[in-house]
Amino acid sequence: MDAQDKPILVAAAFNSPGHTTGLLTIAEHLVKRGFRLYFIAGPGYQAAIEQIGAEFVKNEWAWEPLVATAPPDADEPWFFKHVFGDSVPVAHRILKETLERVRREHPDREVVILNESMSGGLGPFCYGAPLPEGYASLPKAITFHTSIYVATDYNVPPFGPALDYDPTPENLALWRSTYDAMRPIWTGVSEYYSDRLFKPLGATRPVTEPFFDFILGLGDVTVLATSPSLEYPIHNKPSRLRFIGGLPAKPPDPAFIYPAWWPTITTNAALPEGSPDRRKLVFVTQGTAHCNYADLLIPTIRALAGRADLLVVATLGRHGTALDSGVALPANAIVVDYLPYNAILPYTDVFVSNAGYGGFMHGVMNGGPMVLAGTAADKGEVSCRGEYAGMAVNLRAQAPGEDAIAAAVDKVLKEEKFKARAMEFKRENEELDALGSFERIIEELVGKQ
Repeated sequence: MDAQDKPILVAAAFNSPGHTTGLLTIAEHLVKRGFRLYFIAGPGYQAAIEQIGAEFVKNEWAWEPLVATAPPDADEPWFFKHVFGDSVPVAHRILKETLERVRREHPDREVVILNESMSGGLGPFCYGAPLPEGYASLPKAITFHTSIYVATDYNVPPFGPALDYDPTPENLALWRSTYDAMRPIWTGVSEYYSDRLFKPLGATRPVTEPFFDFILGLGDVTVLATSPSLEYPIHNKPSRLRFIGGLPAKPPDPAFIYPAWWPTITTNAALPEGSPDRRKLVFVTQGTAHCNYADLLIPTIRALAGRADLLVVATLGRHGTALDSGVALPANAIVVDYLPYNAILPYTDVFVSNAGYGGFMHGVMNGGPMVLAGTAADKGEVSCRGEYAGMAVNLRAQAPGEDAIAAAVDKVLKEEKFKARAMEFKRENEELDALGSFERIIEELVGKQ
């Protein structure tokens, strides 16, 4: 398409790294391809959005205080209602205002919405809220989901309990009964959105679907940035669902200043394979959202202390953070506040992660075998899928013991099948061409392909 034939794109993401960075990667590609793009995101992303040539639109919704003050008995539905759901009025207003601005600035251009699945602003429009001024109908919309596929399918385990995929007759019956038992819980979240959030914004139709079915059903196409074989087999796959493959592993920003110890990594990697002086590199992260370092990061450092054959690098995931001064570091461990995954993963032999989906897919796109531990949010489910794919050991705990961590790392290092499977999935996802596939979906929606 010529530049004037391309639709104007309005992207919106929930204000957290796991929900924003993937859509930002896609946006960068689309801007390079000549699309005009407006990106609604948190203020922390302004510089990155403007750097790629997109128009930054600020959404100041702050989720961190809600997480910090959550009641002790807060469960997953509470978080979906209040951390994500309560952002809807603000997100909807900003999306509406941005669409109206786009219509004023580009009165004759088609518009496509790029909706990160938890961004919040699109939903009310899909259930009858008044359209933005200047629109006779809602623009086409792509929902970009940043996690596993979670819609109802009785042939796979339901989201939440982190059950293994083993479709025996007994398990199929268990999954169905679990879905049915959980339906009132997730339908209750949908009702919260419908009655407390959408209706005051002018929605005319109630949300009747279970929560995840409703979220993944917004807009015209739902996109998952992974390959089908990293998911359980989907028996009732909707035609709107597209697997585009993992987003490509980007090289670190040229402006990134590597730590002074970085030559330790590169010098070690340059040694011949099998050299007695070459150490295996274990990279560990606690992720960016659930950062209790006592859960996984510190136990991993302690579990592998004294191992002369290993070099352990741990990232705290946030600029300016540090471990408590009382945490002693063994000689084979390095801790850094922030390190881009794509800087360290090409050198990594085992990636120990709390199973955040973004980190998991970084591991996939770097061909890295993993040890996964985590039960919060979607992390137990991500761990199960890594194990199902044959590229990870699943520790099945939020805070695994040191012996379990050490055994899992040794298992991945000793059994070549983990690395082989990781490389298979790397190739498979690269061949799907995520960025090109996403662009082609836009062209399909506007009838330009």
